[in-house]
Order: sequence, then C-alpha cells, then structure tokens
Amino acid sequence: MELILVDKNNYKKAIEIQRMIFPKEDGALNILASLDRDLFIEKTGLDYVDDHVKYYLAKVDDNYIGITGIYYYDSDNAWLAWFGILKEFRNNGLGRQLLRNTVSKVKTMNFKTMRLYTDFIDNKDAIKLYEEEGFVGEKYTLEELSYDCRIYSKSLINDDVDL
Repeated sequence: MELILVDKNNYKKAIEIQRMIFPKEDGALNILASLDRDLFIEKTGLDYVDDHVKYYLAKVDDNYIGITGIYYYDSDNAWLAWFGILKEFRNNGLGRQLLRNTVSKVKTMNFKTMRLYTDFIDNKDAIKLYEEEGFVGEKYTLEELSYDCRIYSKSLINDDVDL
C-alpha cells in the first residue's frame, strides 16, 4: 500500500473518494483548505482553523482504495481525519493496513498520542478495528451533539494513554 500526499494534482480524486466513503458528510472544504489555507480563506471568505492537516490517498497496485488524514493542534496529539476504505475494498485487511500505515507515519512525527473521534452507533466495524489496534475509547461529553460521539486514543510511546 502506498500513501500519496493529497496535493493540487490529485485533490479532486481525494474529494471523490471521501464523498464515496462518507456520503452524508462532505469533506471537500477540509481537503481544499489543507492545500493552501490562506488561498482557501481568500477565495471563500470562510475562516479555517490552522490545524496542520495533511491528507493521503491510499493506493494498492493501480487502485485508489481509500483516504486518511493527520492533523494536530499541539505537539503531543495527532488526530485521524477522514479515514476510510472504499466499500469494494473492505473486509480484506486493507483498512487495518491503512490504519497501521497512518499510525507509523504519526510515530515518525514524534507525537505521543494518536486520537480520533467517531460515531459510536454508525461506525461499529471501524470501532472494532480501532480497539483491536490498541485504541481506547471514551464518550465525548464536552458539548451536546446529535450523535453518540466517542474519542479513541492510542499511546505511541508505550505508555498509558491519557483520556
């Protein structure tokens, strides 16, 4: 599996894949802002928090099979963004491989913890994968949301994870 950084040459493919994996959620603005935050703000007039995000297309042989992203607000915690595998490539270990490759990339960036948030009801298969890969879950309670949000965290320094 190859992780290809999303750039100005392949961002349309990244948006297409994100929309196919998450048909109820449009991450196009996230992907576009990751390319050039200042240009995004200039063109759209929308403010966008600088969360240092990078997206990657997952490719196996000649097939784009998924997308993953990494973002952060501080030097200790990296967050997983728009992680997913296209439906026709699921249930054969590629999701696990993509998650492991993403975790490996985050480790090289010297973060202490990797985190993600997800819908506890709608993402049971992904949650099973996260837990099998050592992520620990907790219910998100800082604000009221319309779904059952869970934060999953994994220590990257072989320490107990701070929830």
